[in-house]
Amino acid sequence: MIRHDRNDNYILALDIGTTKICSVVAREQGGTIEVLGLGHHPTAGLSGSGVVDMEDTVHSIENAVRKAYACTQGIKINTATVGIGGGYIHCFNTVGSIALPGHGRGVTRDDINRAIRIAARKSVPKDMTVIHNIPRRFRLDNNANISDPIGMAGSLLEVDVHIVTAQETIMRNIRRCVTRAGLKIERFVLQPIASASSVLTEEEMDAGIAVVDIGGSTTSIVVYYDGSIQHTEILAVGGEHITRDINHYFQTPLENAERLKIYEGTVLTESVPEEEFIQVVRFKNRRSIKARRRRLCWVIEARVDQILKEVNRTLQARDLLRHLYGGIVLTGGTSLLDGLVERAARVMHREAHIGYPNGVLGLSDLNSPIYAAGIGLLHYCHQERMVERASKGSTVKHLLVRSLEWLRETF
Repeated sequence: MIRHDRNDNYILALDIGTTKICSVVAREQGGTIEVLGLGHHPTAGLSGSGVVDMEDTVHSIENAVRKAYACTQGIKINTATVGIGGGYIHCFNTVGSIALPGHGRGVTRDDINRAIRIAARKSVPKDMTVIHNIPRRFRLDNNANISDPIGMAGSLLEVDVHIVTAQETIMRNIRRCVTRAGLKIERFVLQPIASASSVLTEEEMDAGIAVVDIGGSTTSIVVYYDGSIQHTEILAVGGEHITRDINHYFQTPLENAERLKIYEGTVLTESVPEEEFIQVVRFKNRRSIKARRRRLCWVIEARVDQILKEVNRTLQARDLLRHLYGGIVLTGGTSLLDGLVERAARVMHREAHIGYPNGVLGLSDLNSPIYAAGIGLLHYCHQERMVERASKGSTVKHLLVRSLEWLRETF
């Protein structure tokens, strides 16, 4: 099997969810991304609060990656871009500022990075580790709302930063699981930020939009407007809670509860005729029963309403709803639940639609909101690598210019 490092223009995306782990193998070709392989495996050993069984988690990662490799032609990649999300994540906005030298030079990339580091240093607790430092906007003296201050002169640089942190002990265990599965970690990415990378356009980010990713045990929210990230939050409720409600109410195995949710469920209970019945398999050694389908939909609707109302409360509490001219984008497997889009629009009084990942070539199977985060990890990694390459190129160019100047001065 041929092994590839990250600089060989291959990407391995590993989306670690609480119900499934998705692995995507892709190749960068110029400005495009071509998907070569896809694998997913049920998650074991992981909950919304972190790793609960390391061996099970490692095996789940290994199986997902192995399935992705099975679709490729002898490719194996050493490093992975890893998507994470759970109750151990904490996100907030803060400000960092630095005084600039007074000799009239313009703001540099190093100045911006220093201001961002100061913002993180004063705001991040010692038991947390930083996943993302995302600059939102800049101020230079009395000039506010600057999108890019590089090259501009001033005396005081301020940067508004969106910081995503995670509990260090939990992240250490996740790192160990990925490492034991035979992979180096290139970077961690928050799952809703990854999803946004695959389902949103720049125009939508400018207009104002929220991505709501309903996962297994959590629901993730990320809000953009004026072209930058404004808020992220993880709620401790998701599609798995709907399944467990069905499991408890009908006393049916979890596997059958999931099947009922997907194939018989709808959020629009009023659309289901009273006389419509379904067959429900009970626990072992109990007879199956005939139940009104409307009862099933009532159970589903109650939990979905709770999820949507929590999302709505979160957005209202931070005065974000009024900025969402682009509406709500729903992703994750639960977004495919019949009637969810209509229900979300009704609860939040905003236009809602399902976010399908785009911008990659290759497998048609990926055109599903289930893979929004996995495809988003490819986009995020590709964009970060392009920035790194451009930065290295400008650094080399700068060194060459300085060397030529030194040679002229010397000789």
